[in-house]
Amino acid sequence: MTHETLVLIAKIVGPLWMGGFLLIVLIRAYNPRRRAEQERIARSILPEGDAEERA
Repeated sequence: MTHETLVLIAKIVGPLWMGGFLLIVLIRAYNPRRRAEQERIARSILPEGDAEERA
């Protein structure tokens, strides 16, 4: 393989790989079934008194 061939492969496969990864991250982040888990994780960094006052 020449350098030009490797560069061409990297320019084609790289954006496809990153686009696929972005799609997976977005699907997992905005999946409605994961909302309760994400809320629990988001509130886990708050002190206990703040979590009770907001609920």
